[in-house]
Amino acid sequence: MNKKFRSQICIVCIMVLVMAMFVGCGGNASEGGSGEDVVYELSWAGIGSTDSIDTWIGEEAAKRISEKTDGKVKINVYPASQLGDITQAYDEIMQGTIDMGLFTIYGTYDIFCEVLYTPFLTSNYDEFKEIYGRDGVLYQTYQEVQDEYGISLLGFWPSGYLGVGFAKINDTSTLFDFDVKKKDLVRAPGMDSMILSVESMGFNSTVINYADVYTALQTGVCDGSWNGGAYANYTSFRDVLNYFVDYRACNDVYCCIMNSEKMGSLPKEYQEIISQVIEEVIDDGIAKIEAQDEQSIQDMKDYGIEVISPTDAQRVTMRDYFVSNVWPQLYKFYGEEFMTQLADEVSSL
Repeated sequence: MNKKFRSQICIVCIMVLVMAMFVGCGGNASEGGSGEDVVYELSWAGIGSTDSIDTWIGEEAAKRISEKTDGKVKINVYPASQLGDITQAYDEIMQGTIDMGLFTIYGTYDIFCEVLYTPFLTSNYDEFKEIYGRDGVLYQTYQEVQDEYGISLLGFWPSGYLGVGFAKINDTSTLFDFDVKKKDLVRAPGMDSMILSVESMGFNSTVINYADVYTALQTGVCDGSWNGGAYANYTSFRDVLNYFVDYRACNDVYCCIMNSEKMGSLPKEYQEIISQVIEEVIDDGIAKIEAQDEQSIQDMKDYGIEVISPTDAQRVTMRDYFVSNVWPQLYKFYGEEFMTQLADEVSSL
């Protein structure tokens, strides 16, 4: 091999090394690369419509996080169950094929997940912030459960206080007296805590798929239904409702969650920004849902639906009844020690 040929080989090798250095330093970091130009792309699974408050939370969080990270963290929000229903979305976040999301979590893997719907835990949004806040026993214990599935909890958002929409009521005078057995048949979601709640309020219960509730109310298959908050009842069921009883028995709580491994793969400062921003945006989302509840109650009244609300004293009586008589029945699901701690926090409100 002559000297000139060896020199040419050396030049080629040097060029290859230089190119490799440039590629290594400038890669797109959406999959965990490194360097100043790294951009982390995350997927967010949502279930609300494009104009719903929970979708606003996702999009607003994405906007603020992008601003605070100088565009280095980009969250793509997919509303309206575009990435699958809540069961599928949870599974995929657990597996890491979806990064994060905001939606209801059922007790498919752990019945403790349904503790969020404990009846008469809170009855207004100030109480919600206290009991569901990051410093409370509920948040901390829930996070411990999610840790087992590789999921990080970022916050709880209330999608609306649940009342009962009725096509007909047999006796309105006994609605807030839970010692009285009622004739009404009320649909409950397929959760043990929800069924227990309906029956403990003195109603007969039945489980009907949400998609069939409208027809069930219309045809008299059931008298009333635990459908969700004031907004859901007004927008989806107003044509078949004559009454809305504003029990505020519990809240339809959404969980903001993220795959723990994905969270841990981000720079520490970005993890802190994501956590802080989501807490702030959820707090703004609580103010929005409170205003939406108030407007929906007025909309129902204007539409001709009779809205029946308990007095403050009746709310206290209903809560005391549930804490004393119904919560002990939940020990087998959530543990006596935990429920006792929760009762202590509620009593201090």
